[in-house]
Amino acid sequence: MAKDTFEKTKDFVDEKLGQTKEYLGDSYKKTRERVDDFLGDARKQWKGVSAQLPDQWEDVSGEVKKYVKKNPVASLAIAAGVGFLVGLLFSRRD
Repeated sequence: MAKDTFEKTKDFVDEKLGQTKEYLGDSYKKTRERVDDFLGDARKQWKGVSAQLPDQWEDVSGEVKKYVKKNPVASLAIAAGVGFLVGLLFSRRD
């Protein structure tokens, strides 16, 4: 009788393990597909953005140069302020 109960329990556990593997396998596969789709979309978007960066950088750098030429004192003050803040951030020691 104990041997029979043991066999039934073993069969039950084996069945549940099989069901769990099947369930997790489908879930893993679906999750993996979603992650792959997301990464594929992210790569496509990054390629589009990275293609536009050089053009936008030229526009921004041109505007900065114009501002600096028109406002040299303000530009110097801004640069000094940014330098001061960066210095504070990196010099903090606990």
